[in-house]
Amino acid sequence: LHDRPASSPDFNPIEDVWRIMKARIKARPRFPVTLAEMRIAVREEWYRLKPEDWNKYIDSMPERIKECKKREGCY
Repeated sequence: LHDRPASSPDFNPIEDVWRIMKARIKARPRFPVTLAEMRIAVREEWYRLKPEDWNKYIDSMPERIKECKKREGCY
């Protein structure tokens, strides 16, 4: 019926954005140690995201789909 996996992080650009945010939070001079600090850090990093951060992953979707089809759904 479908020529792609039922659920694949490869087709979900937000997964790539989470990776960016995790890296940025880990690179902070002081890693958040409390839940409140982590919430602040996540919020700050979320608002630091630029369209370019999203667009490079969205723009890569046709190639990702092509690769998935080539591998017959394997990723």
